[in-house]
Amino acid sequence: MKPLSILGSAIWIMAFAALNTTALAEPKSNRQAESLEVQCRAAARAELKGPDCRMVMPPNPTSHCNIPTRTEVHIYDNKTLECVKRGGPGRQSKAG
Repeated sequence: MKPLSILGSAIWIMAFAALNTTALAEPKSNRQAESLEVQCRAAARAELKGPDCRMVMPPNPTSHCNIPTRTEVHIYDNKTLECVKRGGPGRQSKAG
């Protein structure tokens, strides 16, 4: 009887792990969208603060790459959104 209960437990654990992995895996389109947003955030920061600031987050709070004021944050967010809408950094605006 023991081998059967061990086998049953192992099957249950494997099934649970498979379900969890499937549930946690993001659809490919979500990963691509996140990647696009990250690229656009880096491009927007570089546009506002200079090419050496092409990053999503500055390395520390005193970095010259920080965007400190509300106005700058607003501009940064708008530039990021515009970049995502046109399909990524370096792409031309879509004519409407």
